[in-house]
Amino acid sequence: MVAVTTNVGRNGTEPGAANILKLGRAFRYGILGLVGVFFIIPILASARFSFLGNNNTITISAYTQLFSTQQFWSTLFLSVKIGLGTVLLTLALLIPTVIWIHLRIPKLKRVFESISLLPLVIPSVVVTLGVTTSFKGLPNIIMGTPVILALEYVILALPYSYRTFDSAVQAIDLKTLVDAGQSLGAGWSKLLRFVVLPNLRSGLLGAAILAFAFCLGEFAVASLLSFTTFPVFLVQVGQVAASQAVALSLIALLFTWMPLAVIIIIFGQRNASSKKRAVSLATTIAQEETTGIA
Repeated sequence: MVAVTTNVGRNGTEPGAANILKLGRAFRYGILGLVGVFFIIPILASARFSFLGNNNTITISAYTQLFSTQQFWSTLFLSVKIGLGTVLLTLALLIPTVIWIHLRIPKLKRVFESISLLPLVIPSVVVTLGVTTSFKGLPNIIMGTPVILALEYVILALPYSYRTFDSAVQAIDLKTLVDAGQSLGAGWSKLLRFVVLPNLRSGLLGAAILAFAFCLGEFAVASLLSFTTFPVFLVQVGQVAASQAVALSLIALLFTWMPLAVIIIIFGQRNASSKKRAVSLATTIAQEETTGIA
C-alpha cells in the first residue's frame, strides 16, 4: 500500500490556499490604506494651513476670529436648524412611502428608485426654480423663511436618503414581520414602533446623517434663494481670508463626522453585546442538553 500524505495547515487549509488568503488580505488592507491616505493627506494639509500665521508660525488666530464673529454662529445655527428640519421632513416622507412600496407595489420599486435619482440628473438651479414655482401659492411664512430651503433640500437629498433607507428595508423580511405582527393583533402604530422601525434603525440613521450632511455643504440653492447659510458664509469668508475659510471647512467636516463616529461606536457596542448574549445563550442550551443526556 502506498501512504498518501497531505500538508495541512493549522486552520485545516493547505499551504497554497493559506498563502492566497494572506495575499488577498494584504491586498485589501493595502487598498484601504491607499484610500485612507488619499483622504487623510488633504485634510492634514488643510489643518496645517489653517494653523499657520505670518512667517509660518503656529497660531489659532483663524479660529479665534471666527468664533468671535456673530455671523459665524448665526449661519451655523441656521444651517443646523435647516438640517434638522430637512431630516424630520425626509424621514416623514420616506418611512411610510418606502414601506408602502415594498408591501403593496413591489413591482414598481425600480421605478421609484429611478425617480429618486432625478435630482442628480437635473441641475440644482432647475430644481430650485421648479420647486419655488410649485410652492408659489404657499403662505409667506413658508416662502419667505428657511422652511422653503428645507423643502428644497428634501428633494435634492432624496437620491442619498432614499437609497440608504430602501437598502435597509430590503435587508429585512418586511412582509413576514408585518404579517406576524398583524396575526398577533398589532395595529400599524404598534407594528411601526415595536417591530418595523427597530429593525430599520441603521437605515434611518444613515438617511438622516446623509440629509444633514447635505444641508451643511449645499451652497447653490441657498445662494439663489438669498439665504446666508454656513456654506454661503464660508464662500464669503474665502474671498477675503483663505485660512479662515479652510478652518470653516474643517469645522463643517467635524460636524459631519461627529454623528458618524457616535453611531459607529453605539452600533459596535450593541453588536458586541448581542454577540455575547448569543454566545451565552448557546452555551446555556448546550449545557442543558448535556445534562439531559447524562
